[in-house]
Amino acid sequence: MNIINQAMLYLLNLIHDLVHNYGLAIVLLTVAIRIALWPLNSAQTRSMRKMQELQPKLKALQEKYKDNPQKMQEAMMKFYSENSFNPMAGCLPMLVQLPIFIGLYGALSSPHFLVETVNERFLFLTNLSKTLHSNAGQALDGVFNIQKDDTFSTDKNVTLTMSGGKTVEQEIGDPNKLIQIFPKPMMPGEPVTMTLDFKELGLSDDYRNLVQGAEVLVINNKSHELERIHFENKNGKLSQEVKTTAASSQSFIEEFVQGMSRNWDVTLMIVVYGLLTLLYQQVMTARQPKASKDDPAAQAMQSPAMKFMPLMFAVMLLFIPIPAGALIYLVVTTAMMLIQTLWVNFNEDRKSDGKSKPSDQIVDIKADRA
Repeated sequence: MNIINQAMLYLLNLIHDLVHNYGLAIVLLTVAIRIALWPLNSAQTRSMRKMQELQPKLKALQEKYKDNPQKMQEAMMKFYSENSFNPMAGCLPMLVQLPIFIGLYGALSSPHFLVETVNERFLFLTNLSKTLHSNAGQALDGVFNIQKDDTFSTDKNVTLTMSGGKTVEQEIGDPNKLIQIFPKPMMPGEPVTMTLDFKELGLSDDYRNLVQGAEVLVINNKSHELERIHFENKNGKLSQEVKTTAASSQSFIEEFVQGMSRNWDVTLMIVVYGLLTLLYQQVMTARQPKASKDDPAAQAMQSPAMKFMPLMFAVMLLFIPIPAGALIYLVVTTAMMLIQTLWVNFNEDRKSDGKSKPSDQIVDIKADRA
């Protein structure tokens, strides 16, 4: 996945060099990827649409052969063949696209990209690296705004300065294990000592006197505040004393409300994403046949809880420190999915005008049994 992350960062920087704004670069890259994958997305949408149309007859077959699983399997395979339908056709496009979009999301949330977008504005967003969290301090000022139970991770790349003055880029395996913090628990407002673990750097003890220093981006996992820390070799240990300030001791509700009001632009992006997600879900489920009372599984899938589950994810974003740049990606992706689904449905409806649809045919199970 790191390869995909690096590729996405390269493309973002390439587009940024042309348009000189990372917000616009995110929009253009997301749109470009969606257009490139348009055939796969269309195939997935058509497959889901056809599955909805075939659902009534499929349920009838399952009811008819419910006491004979082998016969049911044979009948379903024949049914799929007669209707030129592959039930796996909707899954393959998703599997192909998933690594790409996870990689792009990972790139937008990476410390390297957050540093590039600390002072970047786009539309009403004042800072593309900003999150909804109210306790994040000023990025890249050398001081962490902390609470005593905060944890830290790093970028995957560390710049090492060797004894001869030469610099080397070192990639680490687990960004969550590289930094050790003293004292524990931390005392907000008091300096903390951060130390890099040589083993997690992928270096043996032989390097303890060969490495003069190291520079790495350190991120507060709770608030997503980002600082660039330079570590010095002190008696064979790469360490640095870092200043801290005390984060607010407000209650959760007070902190939540303050975060939403202070970062109103991020809040607005989350609201826009939630509305688009809800609209997309309504478009996707509008063609589903009404679930039978005898089919509790189908009824559960069409329950209000399931229909509004995507909206629940949007609500979760109010509590997860998602950078504004990543929210741009989520909004544009959802908008593109909505547009493509409406376009595919429009074209399929136009093709099927005047034709009988499988879902319109009445299946008489008793007659079939006779």
